[in-house]
Amino acid sequence: MSMWRRQDEPKVPVSSPEIAPPPPPPPPRVEPPAEPLASAPPPQPAALAGHLTISHTIRGEISGREDLFVDGEVEGKIHLQDAKIVIGPNGRVTADIEAREIMVLGRVKGNLHGHDSVTIGRTGNVAGDVATRYITIEDGAQVQGSFDVTRAEETRVTSITEKAKSQYAG
Repeated sequence: MSMWRRQDEPKVPVSSPEIAPPPPPPPPRVEPPAEPLASAPPPQPAALAGHLTISHTIRGEISGREDLFVDGEVEGKIHLQDAKIVIGPNGRVTADIEAREIMVLGRVKGNLHGHDSVTIGRTGNVAGDVATRYITIEDGAQVQGSFDVTRAEETRVTSITEKAKSQYAG
């Protein structure tokens, strides 16, 4: 037996055999990984479309610059500058719609003016006039109204011709 012992060793008498050795230390407790903080929102895409669900009813005018998905009821006017609007399969719209792109999968009663395109899906039902550059009508779609499909080049030529006529008219 040495005279020196470490400071952290317990003092156990060596000469008494009746004393049992100390129990082994308990195994270390493993904690489950910590959950991420709820305050940090998950990353979002740059621009999300606004959503009007089947439980929403809006009467009035809707305007904005971001995409919109309508699966509820809207009465009034919709103007989305440089944005896309989708009328979902449950959408019921009684309004004139003006947007960059228009897609109809539900019912629309009103005129559609799609600056770039109008698409009427197979479940779509439109009662109104359609003006656009490009139009797609899927089999099964129902449409009542007139169509004015004018390509960008035709629009430019028409405006130049009108300017020339106005210069020479005076």
